[in-house]
Amino acid sequence: MNQGELRKRRRPAKSCEPCRQRKVRCDLQQPCGPCTRTKSSLNCSYRDEGALSRQQSQFRVQHRPAVPPPQPRGSGRPQLTPSSIGAETESPNDDLQQTVRDLEARLADLEARVTRGRTNDVSSARCSRVEQDLRALSDKVQTVQDQLTRAPNATAPDARDRTSIRAIAPRMRHSMQKVKFMGPSHWSHKMDPLSISQLMATKDPEPALNDVKLIIKECRDLRQSIKAQRSVRLNNPLPDVRSTIPSKGECDELVQCYLRTFEPIYRVIHVPSFWTEYDEFWTQAQSTLTPFLTKLLLILAIGTVFRSGDGSLTREEHHRLAQNWIYAAQWWLAGPSEKSTRNLDGLQVACLLLISRKACGFGASPWLSAGSLMKMAISMGLHRDSANYPALSPLQGEIRRRLWATVLELELQESLDLASPCLVPAFWDTKAPSSIDDHTLAANLTTVPDAEGDGRVTNASIQVLLHDSVRLRMQILEVIHDCKEQSYQRALDLGSKMRAVCRRTAAAFSSMSDGTSPGAESSGFQAKFIDIQLHRYILALYTPFMVQARKDPQYYFARKACLESAAIIAAYADALDLPSDAPDDICRLFLTGKGSFKGPLSLDVISPLGLELVTQLEEEPFTGFDGDPLDKLAGASRDHLIHTLEHILNQLCQIIAMGTPSMKRAGLAAAVLGQIRAMKAEQDIKETVYETMAQTFKDCFSALQMSAQRNEVTEALDGTSTIDFGVPDPSLPGFDMDLTDSIFGIDLQSLFPFTGLDNSMGSMLS
Repeated sequence: MNQGELRKRRRPAKSCEPCRQRKVRCDLQQPCGPCTRTKSSLNCSYRDEGALSRQQSQFRVQHRPAVPPPQPRGSGRPQLTPSSIGAETESPNDDLQQTVRDLEARLADLEARVTRGRTNDVSSARCSRVEQDLRALSDKVQTVQDQLTRAPNATAPDARDRTSIRAIAPRMRHSMQKVKFMGPSHWSHKMDPLSISQLMATKDPEPALNDVKLIIKECRDLRQSIKAQRSVRLNNPLPDVRSTIPSKGECDELVQCYLRTFEPIYRVIHVPSFWTEYDEFWTQAQSTLTPFLTKLLLILAIGTVFRSGDGSLTREEHHRLAQNWIYAAQWWLAGPSEKSTRNLDGLQVACLLLISRKACGFGASPWLSAGSLMKMAISMGLHRDSANYPALSPLQGEIRRRLWATVLELELQESLDLASPCLVPAFWDTKAPSSIDDHTLAANLTTVPDAEGDGRVTNASIQVLLHDSVRLRMQILEVIHDCKEQSYQRALDLGSKMRAVCRRTAAAFSSMSDGTSPGAESSGFQAKFIDIQLHRYILALYTPFMVQARKDPQYYFARKACLESAAIIAAYADALDLPSDAPDDICRLFLTGKGSFKGPLSLDVISPLGLELVTQLEEEPFTGFDGDPLDKLAGASRDHLIHTLEHILNQLCQIIAMGTPSMKRAGLAAAVLGQIRAMKAEQDIKETVYETMAQTFKDCFSALQMSAQRNEVTEALDGTSTIDFGVPDPSLPGFDMDLTDSIFGIDLQSLFPFTGLDNSMGSMLS
């Protein structure tokens, strides 16, 4: 191409000259908005493409000096306003896109030159040089396009705010005794520019500095003795907790129960390190440190849930021991020694404490919550990735990542259980745990072993699989707890993604169970537990729209999705057949668990099943004609759901007979079934519901009475028998209980928290 040959521009320049120089978007007005805001409206002019050649326009753009905006009179220095600053940095993505378009134009020109060169038999050297330019320009275009793809909201380098600075690097003090995170607002960052920070950090043996260190040590020793004298001395509620630990053989079994159930899901301990300390505990019991003893107690408490009835201790004795161990751990964690628990040992105990409370039937505590655990983890810097702390060993870094993933799971789980907003911070950059086995992590490692990339199942595979959907589940919780109107389209989008997660998770566990994955082990408990947990998010996401679907058919898909998730969870109750059958691990958790650990025996499952049955009966009233095949098909589907609810109610009554005084679920399930029977038989709903609930509570009372006699705790029963409720003895056959009678003395609003229950329950149930 000759030097004077003009290269045609694919797209005419429409922006004014100043906007093209500043590379901002022009609104094509006269004068345009950016020129008006920068007070340079007099310079706003547009190029006449027909009058100027390409070469002249390029020369003017390259050599014309920038025209500064006029300054107000009487001003000795340029005046900056928010509008002028905004004009400098407006639409950075448009700048990148403009760059891409310009590069594409140059790329097309080079391609044309290559084509013409080959046609005219131009020398091979020149063609080679042009082709090199073509490849270089193509790479540059690809780079800019990648930038646009990766950071659609990022600012271009030439349009970025030039006053921005790099974020302050996090700091952390990490030791066995204390772990403390020092964020950007910590005072230590403001001490760095001072000279004393360098003087105190010197490694040269200076006598003056040694004297300072010596007097500081003396002051600290004296300070600790004074604080010890002033501290409150409280009696330990379990001073001899070591004596309550069973024999080694029984402890071995309880520890294995924990390791095969919850540890693969919530990675809390490093198993090889735990076994080393465990062996030392039985050989040198008196030298065992309190943190390990506390972790062992909680692991034993969780193990009692999954242990079979064979052994020297009964189920009731195991429950009482677990209660003592949990209270001992709470005392150590939040009692007078709480300052010594601000380390990873304390965080591990806190995680195990939350799991044990839910598994053993104690439920959530407002003072020992996942929110407190989250604050504890953030104070130790677990929300920042271990790569930010080079001093950490690979083992410490991986344990921190596993613990952060566990803390996230417990927080999301509690948010769903308590129907409260999620307290996960807006920013955290901790990476997912690595899929590596525990035995490959040693204390003397200098580099982290490579994660298994061939599909091999490791000790961390299940946690990694669950962690992949954390961000999605956080978005679902944000939608659920949004105080504004909930978008149905947004719910459909998130629900579709969550259903895909459930399918991928089921496929992953299927490959583990059939042995197609290398290193696969038995994962039946984890597969069922995680399937229940994931479907609960779908259930909670669509529930508001399921309620509206009774009046508006456009929400029918939400109703269908709720029914599917509730039915999937309820199906796990089929394996529970008390009192004849010996339950497996997941069913044992259903019997004692609280919150989401109740599984299919939860009101979160009972209520949508009942609502669906009532809605179907309202939509398809009984006609008395049984010849329609569609009616038969719908009736068979309803009968299956009714049978599921009846089975759940029967198992809830069996649990009460085993000594668990939890009657709300049984009462509500009986009420729902009573309403369904009344609607099918076209009977009075109010009367049928009251009769059904009365009979259910009579059965519950008899079961609790027998349990109290078995456990020799008649003191509680004698105390309640002196209270006169103004009604006959519930254990008598002729008992007739009216739940709306005010003299019954029961706060129905606390037992059944429904709207409009103050005056009558009939309006709610009819």
